[in-house]
Amino acid sequence: MICKRLIATVFISILGSWLLMGQSTESDIQGIISNIIEDIVASSEEDNIDLDVLVVDLIYFAENPINLNTTTSEELEKLIFLSDFQVNAIVDYRKNNGAFKTKYELQMVIGLDHSDINRLLPFVRIADAEEITKRRPLFQYGKHELFVRGHSLIENQVGYTPPPADNPDATRFAGSKLGLYSRYTYSTRGGFQFGFVSEKDPGEEFFRGSNPYGFDHYSAHVQVSNIGVLKNLVVGDFNADFGQGLALWTSASFGKSPDPMGVRKRAKGIFRSSSTNENRFLRGVGASVAIGKFQLSAFGSYKKIDANLSDSLVDGSFEFTSLPVSGLHRTPSEIANKKKLNEFVAGGNVSVSLNKLRAGITGSIVNLDGEFDMPNQPYRYFEPPLTNRVNLGLDATYGIGNHLVFGEVANTAGYGSGIVSGALLKVHQQVNLSVVGRYYDRDFSTYYTSSFADGSSSSNERGVMVGVKILPYRNWQINGYVDAFQSDWLKFGINAPSHGRDYLLEATYSPRSRLSFNLRYRLKQKDKNQIAENVQIRPVVPYVKQGIRFHLSYNPSNEIWLKSRIEFSAYSEESKPNEHGAMFYQDISYRPQRVPIVLTARLAIFDTESWNTRIYAYENDVLYYFSIPAYYSQGTRAYLLAKYSAGKNIDIWLRVSQTFFANMEQLGTGVTQIDGPTRSDARLQVKFKF
Repeated sequence: MICKRLIATVFISILGSWLLMGQSTESDIQGIISNIIEDIVASSEEDNIDLDVLVVDLIYFAENPINLNTTTSEELEKLIFLSDFQVNAIVDYRKNNGAFKTKYELQMVIGLDHSDINRLLPFVRIADAEEITKRRPLFQYGKHELFVRGHSLIENQVGYTPPPADNPDATRFAGSKLGLYSRYTYSTRGGFQFGFVSEKDPGEEFFRGSNPYGFDHYSAHVQVSNIGVLKNLVVGDFNADFGQGLALWTSASFGKSPDPMGVRKRAKGIFRSSSTNENRFLRGVGASVAIGKFQLSAFGSYKKIDANLSDSLVDGSFEFTSLPVSGLHRTPSEIANKKKLNEFVAGGNVSVSLNKLRAGITGSIVNLDGEFDMPNQPYRYFEPPLTNRVNLGLDATYGIGNHLVFGEVANTAGYGSGIVSGALLKVHQQVNLSVVGRYYDRDFSTYYTSSFADGSSSSNERGVMVGVKILPYRNWQINGYVDAFQSDWLKFGINAPSHGRDYLLEATYSPRSRLSFNLRYRLKQKDKNQIAENVQIRPVVPYVKQGIRFHLSYNPSNEIWLKSRIEFSAYSEESKPNEHGAMFYQDISYRPQRVPIVLTARLAIFDTESWNTRIYAYENDVLYYFSIPAYYSQGTRAYLLAKYSAGKNIDIWLRVSQTFFANMEQLGTGVTQIDGPTRSDARLQVKFKF
């Protein structure tokens, strides 16, 4: 038996080295991370979304690879591109066959194909199992990283021009159009980390006016991990994610993706925050300790948040009409909203792990020193107040053979409840199923919660999603899901109870590790208020959005990566003509082996009849910056991204992009208006390691 496995291991190592050659070199890591992130946010329709929480772990494990012979399921779950079945398959393979001899032995793990292994290789290593007992000193073997970034729009927006003579009080931006960002981290192998982030958005003041101390936003944290019973201690800015996000989830969260097996959230508990999000985070102290099979977490947070105030009350508190979350403080009105309300959040979690059962209880309290002065927004009538809002939740995950069931039930004290439950089912080696259902009352809390939903709000929705992942033949993969949902009360932009359906079907063919074809079709039907000229009443009508995408990835050599995509969109609405759109882009990435430079470029051509048929496409960018712009109207978009490594300790990124709109003479409105058909920007970033 040992001899057979030795022969198989040697053969696989030779074969794997040939099949996967050049796919996981250090210069490819950022490209691999970008591909992973693109898959996760493929269905997102947000530009400049906060992906820091997804990227941090991938970058950490790229620099500190996981030892396959000592790793646990909890650690592997931090690799967000691995499904629960794949995580369990890796751990079970080691239990049944002993320690891994080579990374290429992963080809013998059931459920991992070439593309999965190519992604996994940069984040894992092989070492002796005995190293798990070695405890490194807390403050030794430290590493410093410093990022500095500047970015700017090249064209001038109206907000940066002098006000006209006939209107000297016209609104203008207070600062320059240069955006600045810095990020410093000191971390040791023993589990200590200190870091800070500072940022100034374009248009914000710098060392003057509303920002006399420099940047508009500062964030800092100190974290200590894995010392005795102490799992994690964070002082400063942090996040707290528990269960399925129904009772408490403060970091960014993402909904449906083309991978139907990714519907279960993987809570990270209490962990540092290094995001540039200026409102959605906690600031204070949080800690987790492990005692036997139990883990206890507790935290307290106090900070100021942006608010649009309408009045002051007798007791010294305020009335507010909205809580802006953009973090922009450029104009007098935006500056007036800056850090106006005090926010207090406290809570904790107690969880237990018993064989295949993980269960936990989560509680939190939120209090703002203000009362919501609701404008005429009937869809928000049942929203519970943010004065001493209490959430309590119970979550559980249980493995039954090759299957996994999960769920959480939560209640907002004195108001509504919510429940989400689901299962991941391995019905065959080549067939996986997922199902997730949810029911959220219209008066259930949505503040610092983020469970599975069609929209961004975990309230006023009920529905069921069923997904399937099939490996019908070698090198083939088919994914799909059907999601049916409805709301019993009004929602934003829908003045009546509503319902919807979401269908996705995707087929991927990868005949070689360097070649992949992908075909995706998606149809989404929802309700909306119909807007018509000279009509006072807006009827609620159904609309349908459809999209079909063909994507080709090809690496003709170790130095050249090519990506081609053509995508079509269609939009139909009752009593209105149908609309259509199309987009094509070509990406090329050049990574010479003898020169430490990576060049990535895109040329895109798009033609859509309106905003309704817009098409989103993920774009590569400098490290820790991501965007998914909407392609709409008619025109072209191009960008060039260059990364140069000046030795082992300095990396430099430069990115320039431009969008040309063929049938527009001006872009944007108000202070963001640009006179002309182009919008261009440039970004320069430098990373120092020492």
